[in-house]
Amino acid sequence: MFTLTVLLFTDEPMLELGLQAVLDSAPEFKLLGVCRNEAGLLAEAEKHQPHLIVYSAALDPALARVLGVRRLAPESAIVLCGREFSTEVAHQAMELGVRGFLSTTSIPETIRECLRFAATGEMWMERSLANNLLNSKPVSLSRRQGQLVSLLVQGLKNREIATALGISEGTVKAYLTTLFEKVGARDRFELALFGLKNLRTVREAEASSPKMKRVRGEMRDQFRERGHRPTTKVVA
Repeated sequence: MFTLTVLLFTDEPMLELGLQAVLDSAPEFKLLGVCRNEAGLLAEAEKHQPHLIVYSAALDPALARVLGVRRLAPESAIVLCGREFSTEVAHQAMELGVRGFLSTTSIPETIRECLRFAATGEMWMERSLANNLLNSKPVSLSRRQGQLVSLLVQGLKNREIATALGISEGTVKAYLTTLFEKVGARDRFELALFGLKNLRTVREAEASSPKMKRVRGEMRDQFRERGHRPTTKVVA
């Protein structure tokens, strides 16, 4: 069985014992060790090149050591661990290459899910944080990115978007990957929701498109079904 190696950076015994218990219950994970200071973290990260580094935000609130760790272990996925994360910290962490945000209040299965996703290079965060990022992050999109999100909101598939923009389907996928990270969206639904609330191009398109109005209503219904409070204001 393939094993995901994990290095923990924390000086909190409860966090150490809790993560050890969670990982011990899943044979796919192996905790290599616990680093309680910067020197130990850098040395162990360089030595072991772990798949995952669970990084305590309490031990480095300014995230000053993240870049140093990434230089020494560029293939290691860093997962930030803390009680809660402000949108400012989340923005900074994503810019530094952090691949996951794990709350210390998470249940064991959520912890394992986060680590699995981060290990593949995908971004993972709880929906509450994702919603905060979508609602608050000032994002500047290129004209092409704005066009793509506008078409996505209208319900077009990748192939249809490619045809409409005169680009290949592979290029559409590449744009989407960039956009997911840029706006903090986890999937197409959240990216489209971001578009409904934030893009001027979407608002202008909606004014002249009955289909856009219908799609917006359908997405509000989906959002409500997923247990969220619907947002109706579109911000330019």
